[in-house]
Amino acid sequence: MHSQQLPRWLSLGGVGLFISWVGLSLVLAPPYMVATSPYWIDVDPGDRGLAFESTLIPSDELLLRAWWIPAERPRAELIFVHGAGSNRISEFVGSLDFYRTLNELGVSVVTMDLRNHGKSPVTDGRLRMGATEWRDVIAAGNWLDAHQASELPRLVLGASMGGSAAIHAAANGLRIDGMILLDPQLDVFDSLMTGGQVNTGIPAPFFAVAARAAIHRYALPHGPKSPLRLAAQLDIPILLLQDWDDPVTRSPFAAELAGSNRQVMLKPVPPIQPADPCLAGKGRWGSHVAAHVCHPDWVQVTLSSFIDALTQ
Repeated sequence: MHSQQLPRWLSLGGVGLFISWVGLSLVLAPPYMVATSPYWIDVDPGDRGLAFESTLIPSDELLLRAWWIPAERPRAELIFVHGAGSNRISEFVGSLDFYRTLNELGVSVVTMDLRNHGKSPVTDGRLRMGATEWRDVIAAGNWLDAHQASELPRLVLGASMGGSAAIHAAANGLRIDGMILLDPQLDVFDSLMTGGQVNTGIPAPFFAVAARAAIHRYALPHGPKSPLRLAAQLDIPILLLQDWDDPVTRSPFAAELAGSNRQVMLKPVPPIQPADPCLAGKGRWGSHVAAHVCHPDWVQVTLSSFIDALTQ
């Protein structure tokens, strides 16, 4: 009798675990997937010998904390947009050194903490994966028009979720002459699943229900408003720097974008070995947005060629 009942109890236990997992995925996991909090900023471009100005950028009813980092002999200007849960000094991106590289190329930079990030105001502490953050990118463009008016070519650079925000900004009227994307978030559903895997070690498919629930609950960009779909329609030069082994914003979507928009110049980042010291402390995030940290010379040469083409 006991041996006959055991499979039944196992079956009931499996059903119970499945129901519990679905419940967690629908109720508890979605807020976790979009949660963010400010991180203290204790360094600035002056630590890299760069001249800069601290400023405030009005966006909606918010005042975003920002830096203006002018090049000595500027030939272009650029809006630098960080990723989810990050800020102006992202160590993953190596932002301060990236600003120095851009200045050396004759590019002046304005960069800000997006809403709910860094020292900028907290609205609800939620990420919208570009669906609201794009307004902060347009606000940075408006700040340039008001405070640093020029006829120089204007670019935007978006890293990870910053790529989605930059794409949405361009689709909503941001005036730019070119775009640079660094391991951009092009498919929100996929990146939510892979982000869950990176954060927990649990395989990505287990987060499919939670990802769908988060997209629905928080109106995250998906379908016709997905970054991939919007970027495919942009008629501006786009330089896409993609690490082919990125575990979060994966390369198949970069390849799909390049195949759907002739304006996209796809440049695979040179391979980065998991044991490379440049990835120290990143854990399962691996080589995500690490191109400049690990291959600064390659990034500088690649950016230089792209900017040369825009400014000639």
